[in-house]
Amino acid sequence: MDKKICNRCVNWRPHVQYPFIGLCIKLGKLTVDDDTCSFFEEVNIKSNEFYWIPEMKTRVFGDEAKIFLKNGYRVFLGAYVDPDVREEIYGSF
Repeated sequence: MDKKICNRCVNWRPHVQYPFIGLCIKLGKLTVDDDTCSFFEEVNIKSNEFYWIPEMKTRVFGDEAKIFLKNGYRVFLGAYVDPDVREEIYGSF
């Protein structure tokens, strides 16, 4: 398995509701979590930044992110919020 995939890249933001798709900020388009490209960069967690944990649907600070990563959670610099997600909310009523 190639480890240089989107869900391990600093340039990828997982969708808030559907974390298997996300926004590649380098390509400027949506991709799936197991795609690859030449812009891959490993996520390096810094103590003074916030990170997104999709399994928890929350942001955590750097030291907490290191603990989550050590325990097998995925850690990202941010999340992608689809501008049309409101349509899903209204459709549920």
